[in-house]
Parts: sequence; C-alpha cells; structure tokens
Amino acid sequence: MTEQMRDEQLYLIHHAMVDMDRNYDHAMKLLRDKDNPDQHYTRGSAHYALGLLIRNAPGDYERACEVLGKVIDLQYDCPDEIYHGTFRTAPQEPHPPIGNLPWKTFAPGFAYFLNDTFEKISAQLVDMLSANTSEASNNVDVKNIFQSAVNQVLPPVWKSYDPNWREFIACAFAVILANFERMLPDSLIDRMDASMIKAVGASIDRRLSDAIPMNSNIELMHIFICHFFGHRYDNEDLVSHAEHEALKFYAAFKEFGSFAEFNTTTYYGVDLTVLGLWRKYGKSDAFKQIGHEIEKGLWENIALFYNPNLENLSGPFSRAYEMEMTAHSSIGVFLFLALGKGYEYLAAINCESEHDPMIALVDVDVPLAIKPSLITHHSDRLVVKQFRELCERDEPGANTNLCTATAWIEKTLMIGGMSGSRNTNGQMHPATIHWITERGDKYYMRLIRRELGGHWNSHIRGITYEAKADKDLLVVDVHFDTDKEIELYFEIRGKNLLAESLAPDVWTFPGLTCKVEADAPAPSINKYDEYIEMIYLYQPQVLSNHMSFILRFLI
Repeated sequence: MTEQMRDEQLYLIHHAMVDMDRNYDHAMKLLRDKDNPDQHYTRGSAHYALGLLIRNAPGDYERACEVLGKVIDLQYDCPDEIYHGTFRTAPQEPHPPIGNLPWKTFAPGFAYFLNDTFEKISAQLVDMLSANTSEASNNVDVKNIFQSAVNQVLPPVWKSYDPNWREFIACAFAVILANFERMLPDSLIDRMDASMIKAVGASIDRRLSDAIPMNSNIELMHIFICHFFGHRYDNEDLVSHAEHEALKFYAAFKEFGSFAEFNTTTYYGVDLTVLGLWRKYGKSDAFKQIGHEIEKGLWENIALFYNPNLENLSGPFSRAYEMEMTAHSSIGVFLFLALGKGYEYLAAINCESEHDPMIALVDVDVPLAIKPSLITHHSDRLVVKQFRELCERDEPGANTNLCTATAWIEKTLMIGGMSGSRNTNGQMHPATIHWITERGDKYYMRLIRRELGGHWNSHIRGITYEAKADKDLLVVDVHFDTDKEIELYFEIRGKNLLAESLAPDVWTFPGLTCKVEADAPAPSINKYDEYIEMIYLYQPQVLSNHMSFILRFLI
C-alpha cells in the first residue's frame, strides 16, 4: 500500500503516527487524550488502529487488533436508550442515565420541545424562588441545581455521551475493513461487524427521529456508513436510505452551492475527508458521482474565501472553534497534499491529526482551475455567498434560515460578515477580521459573546447579528432579546498587543488601524498574554437592546 503512495501521503502517515505513538497507553490499549492526559480517547484510538495497519511495522498488527477490541468494548449496547450504538468518548466516562427516556415513542424533533420546556421550567423556578425566598441573590445556583437534577435523570447529549462517535468510529471501521479484512482475525471481524450493525442502525434511528440534528459533516458520515455497510451486509434498506439521503443532501447543496455548516475552519477538513471516502470507497458510480460534485463545489467555496498570503479562510464562519485554519482543522493537511513539498507546515500536528492516515489514503482531488488561487493572491475581491444554516436548538421545520456571507479579501487583509443567521451556537462567528504585517506576523479579530461569567462556546437564545463586509469596512448590528447579562466582545489575537493602544473610537494594532463608530455602552478591556478583549456589556432593562458598530480599517 505505502509503496504506491506519494511522498506527501507518506509524510502525513509518518508524522501523525509519531505523535500518536507518543500518546499510546500500553496498559489501557488506547490513546491518551492530549488535552486531558488522565483520560483516554476512543475516536482517536480507532484512527490510530488504521494508521498501525497502514504502517505495518513490527508489532503494529498486534497492537491494532488490541486497540480495535478495546474500542468495541467501549460501545454502548442499550437498545432502548438514545445513546445506543455510540461509544464512550473515554473509558473514564460514567455511564449515562438509563431507563428514564422512552425516546422512540416521541415524534420527530421532540428534543427541541423538551429542551425548550426545561428552559421555561428553569426560568419559572428562579422567578418563584426569587419572589418567595432568600434565593434571589443566588439565581445562577438555582438554575444549575435544577439542570443538574435533570441531567441525573435524563441523558444530556454532549455531556453524558457524544452521538457523533458512532459516525466517526464507523467511518474508521469501514476503511479498515475495506483495506485490511483479509489480514484480520475472523473473531475480530465478527466483533467489528456486530458493532457496526448496532452503530449504523442507531445512526439511522437518530436521523429519522431528528432527536439530535446532524450538522453537515456528521450527515456526510451518516450517508457514507449507511451506503458502505448496506452494501457490505447486502441490506437493501440501508442502501436505499443512503441513496435517498445522498440525493437529498445533493439537492440542498445545489440550491446555493453551499453547506449548512458553511465556511468553517473546523469542519471543512472533516467534510473533505468524508467526501474522499465517498470517492474512494463508494460502491456505485451514482454515489461516487454525487460525492465528486459536492467535493468539487466545496473546493470552489474554499477558494472563494481563501487568501494564500494569510493562508486562511476569511470568515464569517457558521461554526468554528478557532479563527486560525491550522489550529483545529485538517484543511491545511489537504492544502499540503494539493500543493506539495514546501507546505508541510500547513499539516502541523494539531488535535485533528489522528485523521491524517485516513486522509493519506483518500488523498486530495482539487479542481485544476482552483489550484492557482490556493498559491497566489491574484486580485482583491468582494465575495457574496448565500447558504441555509442549521440551528440545532430550534424547532424542526423552522431551523434552516437563509444567511448571506460577505467577505472583503485583499492582499494583507480579510473581513467577513454574516446576516440572516438565528443560530444560538457560540461557534457561529458573524464578524471576522484577519491581517498580516510587513514582517509576516498574523493577527485576527472576531466578535463573540458570553453570559456574564460564562464561556463563548455555548448556546444562548435571543442574540442576533446583522453584519456586512465591504472594502476595508465592517458594519455590525446586534439585537438582544434576553433577560441575561451578556458580554459582547471583540477578541483580538496576535503578538505585542497593547491595551493602551485601544481608545473607544480608534484601535491601533501592529500593522492595522481601526476607526470605530459604536452605538454601544463604553467598553472595558481585558488584557491577556496573547490576546485582548474589547467588551461591551448588555444589561437588560438598563440599556437599549441594540448595539451597532462601524469599523473602518487602514493598513
């Protein structure tokens, strides 16, 4: 296998395996979680097993079999539970609550109404206690106590289990079976097949119930595993489901040539990986052709918003952890595969590097017409692109709002703005700025929010943005319809940032000056080692429920 690979593919496998070897726990037969060394990591371990089988050095085969067996041991086998068929994210994870949620008896989309009901009960409980007891001074604790009680009875998604581990691990198992079935023990293959029957069946239950909506990257994985294992097991129901879902995804994509999970530094890397699985391991020409068209369209989207000088997407981002493309993404890995020697730094080790052996197998398929724009900035441009988002926490049937992304992209500056979104997810970045200095130092700024004392990566209802980018200009309007105190803030990251260089009407950064017109409260500033927060506090019943900003940029 490796003798037929290009140098770039071999490089990916080698550097990812060196990193994963370092984190392998011989006693547990699993990878340690790099972010939490006291925990282990089942998803990464499944990808490690694939890498071991590809490398096939002395001892790799035996270790891969042990790792796969351990991952299977950590699958939930609870047919009546909403988490059936998924896998513990770590063996240290406690078992979710059991026996209290007959979820298959509810109508599709019930999770939205259940969550909405709990939010109303929580608010009512706080009001009642505030009116009748001394708990008025401790409202947050009351809400947390109530939520904790709920979580001990009902299995809270993302907290007590991760449903997406079904799809991620099933993709890894599919690739392993496609390439290495003949060398694996029959007993292990039997266990893998039994595991996949549970995982794929539960994935379909999830999809049909819409209990936990699937974002684009999970939807692509879901379609692939139903297609692959449907053909493997000669199961016409699985194959038909996959064909139906593939056509539906393709039709939605063709409306604007975009995903619900749009322009995302984090998830485009997963999308490209899975579309590569469609391309390489699809079992029918029709399935492969749909995947090819979507993969081509995804690269066209990437090229629209990509600046090769800054080596990043401009934003705005429908969902992302980071503004830096190589921090929490595999996009840099695909660019390295496409551009070749000299671009190894784009594939530097990060939290997604476990996928690199799989990515090496599927390789890259960039349309020839796009490749020059990934190497050289040819012209400044204004980009306008529409997409339909997915609001995970909104009512089914009313959770696919039409959004418009605008971006101004020039040689050393990128600006992004999003309008139309009603997403409650903190990973949505409606206003973004990137720039690079003459010395080559890169900076970025993003507009995010958090409850007072909370974290930005959370769901908060009642905050909407209308942002638009133009040449050296970003206009943002923010509306608040919430009784929570909210910190709306611009986070600026880069070297040598000085708080004293930020006046309310002029922000002076290395390589960039920003003139500010703000209809908002006077800001406060938090200064940290590598970033600054410019904070505008929203206080309900005290201030207007509207803030606006006009930012003009001078290089």
